[in-house]
Amino acid sequence: MNKTLINQNIKKNYQLLDQKQFGLAEQNAFNLLKEDPNNHEIFNLIGDIHYKQNNFDKSIWYYFSSLDRNFDTKALNRLGTNIFLLNNNLVAEKVLTNLLAHDPNYVPGYLSLGLIYEQSKKIDKAIDCYRAAIKIDPYDVKAYLSLATLYKHDLKYDEAIKVYQQGIINNPNNHFILSNLGNLFYLQNKFEDAIISHQRAIKARPDSHIVHFNFANTLLNAGKYSEAIEMYKKTNDINPSFYRSRINLGTTLLSTGNFDEGFKEYSYRIYEDKNFKSILNQKNKLWKGQNIENKKILVIAESGLGNTIQFSRYLEVLNQLNCKIIFKCQEELHHFFEELEFIDQLLSLDSEIEDFDFWVPLQNIAYILTPELSSNCPPPTNIKINDNKLIEWETLIEIDNNVKIGINWNGSKLNPRFNNNSIDLNYFKNMIQNDSANFISLQKGSSISDIEKFNLENNIINYDLLIDTGSKSFLDTAAIIKLLDLVITTDTSIAHLAGTLGVQTWLLLPRVSDWRWLNSKDETIWYDNVRIYRQKVQGDWSEVFNRVEKDCAELIKNISEIRNS
Repeated sequence: MNKTLINQNIKKNYQLLDQKQFGLAEQNAFNLLKEDPNNHEIFNLIGDIHYKQNNFDKSIWYYFSSLDRNFDTKALNRLGTNIFLLNNNLVAEKVLTNLLAHDPNYVPGYLSLGLIYEQSKKIDKAIDCYRAAIKIDPYDVKAYLSLATLYKHDLKYDEAIKVYQQGIINNPNNHFILSNLGNLFYLQNKFEDAIISHQRAIKARPDSHIVHFNFANTLLNAGKYSEAIEMYKKTNDINPSFYRSRINLGTTLLSTGNFDEGFKEYSYRIYEDKNFKSILNQKNKLWKGQNIENKKILVIAESGLGNTIQFSRYLEVLNQLNCKIIFKCQEELHHFFEELEFIDQLLSLDSEIEDFDFWVPLQNIAYILTPELSSNCPPPTNIKINDNKLIEWETLIEIDNNVKIGINWNGSKLNPRFNNNSIDLNYFKNMIQNDSANFISLQKGSSISDIEKFNLENNIINYDLLIDTGSKSFLDTAAIIKLLDLVITTDTSIAHLAGTLGVQTWLLLPRVSDWRWLNSKDETIWYDNVRIYRQKVQGDWSEVFNRVEKDCAELIKNISEIRNS
């Protein structure tokens, strides 16, 4: 077989690789190797076949074999990336540094080295690599995306926007840059600019489901619900199997009160939630409302801890169908549920079980049993609080007649809605300057350092080192909340815990919030004791706190008068 024919066959095998026909591509590659055993491109091909299948131990050998036969910057770059993926950053760094010393204009080498620096937390060096790549090739889209993403992760949105704007000058119709620029504008609540960028991205790539999806997310967060719904539907038309869009369409419809269509789309979440991964092969057992009398039904919790606390109320309703309930939920919450009579068996989420007749996601029960959520919403679960913890915290908290107010200002950084569910602690500054009230932090995690950052140590009582130090989530927090007069919180699990415990709770929401709070309500169907304070303009917490401060001062005054009379 002559050289030209071999090269043509290599190209054909890369086409098979793109089609994920790995076995056929590898078989053909080995046949080519018999024809030309010293062809470094064939070794590269076999290396790429294994690389695409994440067989990095094998791919690395073929890249070395390629380099033994011919020094090739492309193969050396692949080798460095391969070593990095085997978690040997230092060696990978040396390989790619040597590559760039040999060929200082090789852009993919800068991108690979930049990624390694990024993962090694050498951010300044990563920035230098990406900027070097842009300087060499101002038309390389990956360089702009990598640099801007780095700034975005560091919350330096203005710097990221400058990078994308520079990229657009040289790539005016690139849908990746335009769509990502739109996303950044939306994160800054600059919705008009965001919409223009997304419209340009769609014009540049009208067949991209990702571009339409990003635009839909922006429209939703701009409060344009009907337009967002239409854009999610267009996304789903382009790619019906893109479940993230179907889920978002579902939650948007649910926010507007369209429960029937909303839950149908929201049901696609089982394909994205890892809690259902092991059970999807038993879809024939998925409960959809059929008779389950004397049957065993496996109920699987989903999403976060607050979600489990909130929707656990439907287990008691389910029990009225005379079934046996096996509840699979976060093990750290078991202490709340272990004494409830309507739960027959309690399992952790990673437990394996085969003895059941049906299974159902926890949230599905709400729709199956009460399709119109706003009517016949059952009361919260009567969760158990540890008596010893109540006594223990009472001695610390009940030290005077002051009004006791718990505050929580940040959600989990793992939550995709972190930016919307978090507030600068400084907004509380005026409210907590009240000698008739004790403000107690319910915050956990790194955000607790905000108290010191804003010099509020004398205004906020911080029990962080004493709260929930064991494996049981909210063991102490629940006891503390039960002793409070008021909880003020963002949309976190604290809101659901306080709501479930029946303590007066003020929930601070962005203008566009999680679907469970609906989009036009200042009260909630879930908890009689929760009052919602919602932004009137997305991103504007100042107006919200003007109302909260006024109401809080009045509440403190009223309670103080009663206690001191």
